Amino acid sequence: MANFLSSVTPKAAKSIASAAQVSSGVPIPPQSLLPILSADDWEQFTHEWLWFYKNNGTYHDVNKYSGAGDLGLDLVAFTSAKGFDETWDSFQCKQYGHALQPTDIYPEVGKIIYHSFQKTPPFNQSARIPRRHVFVCPHGVGITVGRWLKDPQRFKDEVRKVWETHCVPKIAKGLTAPLEGELLTYFDAFDFSIFDDEAAVDLIATHEQTPFHRPRFGGGLPPVSPASPPPDEPAEHESVYLRKLMDAYGDHLGEPVSNHSELNETLGGHYKRQRVFFYHAESLRNFARDRTLPNTFASLQEDIYNGIIDICEDEHADALARLRATVSAAGQVAAGGNALFAVSRVADRQGICHQLANDDRLTWVKKS
Repeated sequence: MANFLSSVTPKAAKSIASAAQVSSGVPIPPQSLLPILSADDWEQFTHEWLWFYKNNGTYHDVNKYSGAGDLGLDLVAFTSAKGFDETWDSFQCKQYGHALQPTDIYPEVGKIIYHSFQKTPPFNQSARIPRRHVFVCPHGVGITVGRWLKDPQRFKDEVRKVWETHCVPKIAKGLTAPLEGELLTYFDAFDFSIFDDEAAVDLIATHEQTPFHRPRFGGGLPPVSPASPPPDEPAEHESVYLRKLMDAYGDHLGEPVSNHSELNETLGGHYKRQRVFFYHAESLRNFARDRTLPNTFASLQEDIYNGIIDICEDEHADALARLRATVSAAGQVAAGGNALFAVSRVADRQGICHQLANDDRLTWVKKS
């Protein structure tokens, strides 16, 4: 059979690369990156994943267990401030290059059972065993282990068969602990349904809802939802910046203004826009709280402040002119070093001026 050669041109040769592609390359799905994390990074990733459940109130706190000896505990999640005295869950981080096999989990199951039987601290407190003991592995669990986790009685029977050969030697060097007497009774009564696993796809789906996801995996922030319109009646948290706004109008008109109803049509429109800007900024603040690391929004506020403070402190015809110049400049501040800048709008950045006024960092009427 004849062999034929044909010229092949890479598909990419016919396209125009974007700046993002040249800078970052082809995006790699987060799930594909999990297996290459180091053991320490895998534990940190798992802790970040659990942050979601701490943030939604499922857990009071999540801690790395660092007690003496290997008790089969990596990350411990408490449901209350009472720690091990009330319901708690355990998450075991297994950064292996394969799906978990029976030989990978026999020792860990043995440790939980033996140490809780012996009441080894912390298994000696009111909540003696975890409500759930979850194996967290980037490749998940193999077919056999997966079946066992869905059939606790069969799982127990399989562990019983290998207790002395695969469990005991890994619990402690030189340990003798045959399944007999009180230990056998404890083993028979032990609830194997506490053992569970978490699939990588589910880990990523939840981790994506934490502020740690984008800094770890990239991909940019999702779009910010449209800001809610301001309520007809100003809310309590608007009082400071609105009072300063009335002072600016009064300075401009040469007479005190105590309420927006006293404004003419032009200034009334300006007043409404400022409230829209403020609510845009508040919407961005709420988005940042859920999607970015702590202090990201505060850092953007600081960037805006640094970009406008000289303009605010400069000489102007009156306080309203100062306000207008400052707010206009805020929309042009190039805060590209902040993760929120790419998803922020001009109105968001202008509204930050009124947040800063609320915090008494900006004032429109100069003190004499």
